[in-house]
Amino acid sequence: MASRNVMKVKEKKDRYQVCYMAGDDSGFDMMEGALLTLEAMDLPIDWIRADLGWCMWEKSIAKFGEGDPRCNTVPPETIEAIKKTDATLMAAITSKPGVKGFKSAILQMRQLFDLYINFRPAKTLPGVGTPLKGDPKIDVVMFRENTEDLYSAVEFRPLPAEMYEVHKGMERFKTKGEVAVSWRVYSEEGCERIIRAAFEYAKAVGRKKITNCNKANVIRATDGMMKEIFFKVAKDYPEIEAVEENADATAMWLIKNPQDYDVVVASNVFGDILSDEASQLTGGLGFAPSGNIGATTAIFEPSSGSVPKYAHQYRVNPCGILLTAKMMLDYLGLEDQGARLEKAIGEVLVEGKVLTYDVLRDFRHDPDWEKNAASTIEMAAAVGQKLNPQFTGKRLEEAKAKVKAMCDWTKTVGYED
Repeated sequence: MASRNVMKVKEKKDRYQVCYMAGDDSGFDMMEGALLTLEAMDLPIDWIRADLGWCMWEKSIAKFGEGDPRCNTVPPETIEAIKKTDATLMAAITSKPGVKGFKSAILQMRQLFDLYINFRPAKTLPGVGTPLKGDPKIDVVMFRENTEDLYSAVEFRPLPAEMYEVHKGMERFKTKGEVAVSWRVYSEEGCERIIRAAFEYAKAVGRKKITNCNKANVIRATDGMMKEIFFKVAKDYPEIEAVEENADATAMWLIKNPQDYDVVVASNVFGDILSDEASQLTGGLGFAPSGNIGATTAIFEPSSGSVPKYAHQYRVNPCGILLTAKMMLDYLGLEDQGARLEKAIGEVLVEGKVLTYDVLRDFRHDPDWEKNAASTIEMAAAVGQKLNPQFTGKRLEEAKAKVKAMCDWTKTVGYED
């Protein structure tokens, strides 16, 4: 089954329409900072606003009333905006447990648009390094299956009585009180397309090794199938080394010898855990980009949370969403601009004059990190000035006003009359 490199936009254009979604809480600060930096680049992009997340959940409840089935974290306007644009840049969203009827916005988007690839690079950053002994150079790319496994949302609580008869292994649970079950669902199509996407990417960019992380020795039906398909697909790419190992071993070896990993492909749950671990080795989630990519569109989002306690205080590190924007530029075929953006981020980190509190505290060990910290906007502007030294004075102030209006958190789009 040959396939195109879905890591690139389906149709190259001279100018793109990109949907931007500020998300929730500090997500608005992140997006404002990202758009400010990108304003310095004069990109061939027209920005289209949409909204999703907790802010839309509250807005839908105010409109329809609590318990109304129309209440959702994703309004119809957002779905239409994503359909009509070439890619989406999204900031962090807030999810709250135990809220009746609440559904994760990003999980809905992954299922609705069949965004089967979660693409998570973890790369040593200049001026940040790694907490590991010897400061190894890390450059690993994670391909995490994004729509199946335990995140398929096929769950039972309480377990229907007839389900005890489905498998003899359920017999011993009949006397254990309430039983809850989440199905770990793999499909042949799901396994093959994430694995083939990893190989196609490696072939396109010249990477030489792919590791499939699984627990086929214990979870034989699901991971066993993925392992079989991995080696079947690998035969189509003889120039790329294909190896497999137990996911728990990968978790250990990523810390001991992270430089040995190139491309990793894994199931949804294992990929979630391993990609977070790799990100912690290269600066933490504040520096971690990610992309949700399918055959028809892609939604790019930083891996960090929305940090509600710092909402609208401009304290969050903009590097995660800027590196996410770099991934989006690569996807759109604007690789040169993406490389320039990554270089500018590194220059600001190495120079060390304009850094948010977390960088000063965690990587500079500055005892006065609170006093010396720059704001999200100040650090984003510093990156913009590395990209364009003329991004100062009146031009900078006009750009600040423009992106602030673009990300006005009091004027969300969705559930309109």
